[in-house]
Amino acid sequence: MKFLSTDLTSAYSASSTLSGFATSNVATDKPKKSWMSASSAATFTVNLACTSTAKAESFFLDGILSNVFSWVLKNESGSTLDSGTLDMSIPAESIQSGNPNNLNTYFDNQAHLLRSFYINFSQDQECVDNGTLELSMDSNINMGGKNTTGNAVASWQRDGLKTGRLLDSDGAAINVYDHGRIFVGSFLTSSQISNPLETNTTLSANALAESQFIINGLVILTIDGSIELTVSSSAVISQIVSITGDGTASSAIELSSDLITTTLSLVYNPIRIGVLRCGMNENFPNPSSGLSLNYTDYSIRRGQPAGGYSYRQRGLARNYTGGCLMSNAEALSMQNLYRAYRSKPIPIMIFEGMPIDFDSSKIGNLFAFFKEPPSFQFISANYQSVSFSLQEVL
Repeated sequence: MKFLSTDLTSAYSASSTLSGFATSNVATDKPKKSWMSASSAATFTVNLACTSTAKAESFFLDGILSNVFSWVLKNESGSTLDSGTLDMSIPAESIQSGNPNNLNTYFDNQAHLLRSFYINFSQDQECVDNGTLELSMDSNINMGGKNTTGNAVASWQRDGLKTGRLLDSDGAAINVYDHGRIFVGSFLTSSQISNPLETNTTLSANALAESQFIINGLVILTIDGSIELTVSSSAVISQIVSITGDGTASSAIELSSDLITTTLSLVYNPIRIGVLRCGMNENFPNPSSGLSLNYTDYSIRRGQPAGGYSYRQRGLARNYTGGCLMSNAEALSMQNLYRAYRSKPIPIMIFEGMPIDFDSSKIGNLFAFFKEPPSFQFISANYQSVSFSLQEVL
């Protein structure tokens, strides 16, 4: 069991940042208050302040969303110490025989679509100077047609400056709750025609071209009846910065830049990080047999007078209650850890060195706090039985 107890970061920077979602947000204890990229491919750099006695041994991520993720740990001279990739796959099919209604239930107001990541650097590859941890992220999967219920996203309806709605192929407004894959920070890309146009082309769907639009000599552009080609200096890619309600009302969705009414070719996920820590671990034995996992469900349940029922889905937090056998020195370290953190959340790896099929990386990594002080029972001159109760922060 590990606690990332000493954060050795000195500064954060990013290749791009969406206004209102600063890089400093990752240093808070609020996973939902995230940093967010203003582009669909981004790098995030963590500057470290390490020494030979204060090594960067691990890093932790919570509230993250990206389709591709890689990381590189470098020393002060820029040489690579360690590197790796993370599995960013998000469930795209229901575990209930592909039933889309069950899939929609899973995505409905889920706190985070990906579990926390607690990554240990390779032994003897830890950073011991003012090095960096460089994170590279890319959002490259079209989510417009991966709706859980309702219809796929087909177009953008401009209702005002930087505001509008998403529409399906029938022109009906998309309910973002039902769709399940539209978020603040999502990227919208309008259908575009090649510019310059170098080969004969037939346009069979509405499209946008950036001004100036160039057609090379002897190239023929055919536009089918009722189809529109708009040449505009307006953006062809924009980002959702706010959503009011379910997104169906006029001007319910606000964008980072003005986008004319247009067919959409791509809808990409946001790139975001909620909590990021990099530093030293406090190491303890794995929990003893009998460790308990349960959930705090923040969903609202309302019974009706005549036996009816209504509800509103909200996030689930994991709770671990258990204990482990510790030496007196380990028990003292746990006491010191609790004295330092008390109610403050801390990155935790519950299990270490478990069999692969146990999947401890998904089950046991969390950003959590002590629900109550740990207790210490002396069972011999050298060992203590330590009990603890932890609750995940959403």
